[in-house]
Amino acid sequence: MRILNKNSYITFSGICLLSSFNLMAQDTLRTNPDVENQLKLLVENQIERPQGQITINQDPKITHLLDVKSKMDKDGAFSDRYKIQLYYGNLNQANDIKKSADTAFPEWRTSIKWETPNYKVWLGNYRSRLEADRALMQVRKEFPSAFIFKPEK
Repeated sequence: MRILNKNSYITFSGICLLSSFNLMAQDTLRTNPDVENQLKLLVENQIERPQGQITINQDPKITHLLDVKSKMDKDGAFSDRYKIQLYYGNLNQANDIKKSADTAFPEWRTSIKWETPNYKVWLGNYRSRLEADRALMQVRKEFPSAFIFKPEK
């Protein structure tokens, strides 16, 4: 039989001690009803733990920035959008077209963009080609030369 070295002997004696304490505790519970009753009371009368509270301190500018970002998302500043071009030419005619488009289609925003040497009148800001096609059907009744395009950034 092999002789235990010092570390193995210490480990083996520790295991034996722990198992003997465990057996003694079980015997105490079986023989002493008071200890068993106290354990039952502890389990039955557990106190509920209080709920934690979290307080978040944030700068009010964060809320403002989130509002600005959501507005810019709706306006199409961050994604590819479609627009309808109503006119390409001189400034006086572009202003007249913009005014008539504003009265005919108040639900869509119109804008005038300058591209050397002419002005463009743009209508709307559509998220999809389908949405732009639906709008174009209405717009062509007033402006037959209108067309859909995707502006470059």
